[in-house]
Amino acid sequence: MSTIQLSIPAEYGYVLVTASLTSIVALFHTQQTSKYRRLAKVPYPNAYATPAEAKESREKYLFNCAQRAHANFLEHVPQFYTTLLISGLRFPRFSAAMGAVWLAGRIVYALGYTDPSKEKGAGRRMGSFFYAGALGLLLGSLWTGAEMAGLLGERAVGLLR
Repeated sequence: MSTIQLSIPAEYGYVLVTASLTSIVALFHTQQTSKYRRLAKVPYPNAYATPAEAKESREKYLFNCAQRAHANFLEHVPQFYTTLLISGLRFPRFSAAMGAVWLAGRIVYALGYTDPSKEKGAGRRMGSFFYAGALGLLLGSLWTGAEMAGLLGERAVGLLR
């Protein structure tokens, strides 16, 4: 079995800043959910208002939207961190930029989901551009892994620099 030497580029700091900003976005989601819980008067430990309650109360409906946006964020965080940290080993600036797109998209997604002027949480679609960041990170991490496995040559990597 051969080994590789792993060098972390100095620009990897951008990746670490982006990863750290994820905590601020998580706090934003928590604040949004707490605000809507308070307005809807949904007691703990209930994770959601019932469908009947949400149908009768706009506040309870919006609480469910905020809670769902938060849950969706949390469902995507493991893949985000994985692809950000792997892709950043080879493409730190690109990865930090794609991570910033993902984070901004997650905020817009949450704000859109709780937009009372949009029915059925349709406002969340405004933040769907987070998928562009996710795709960029996925491709960057796949490229990094393929390069480390010897499946790509240096010439191909120059295309992303």
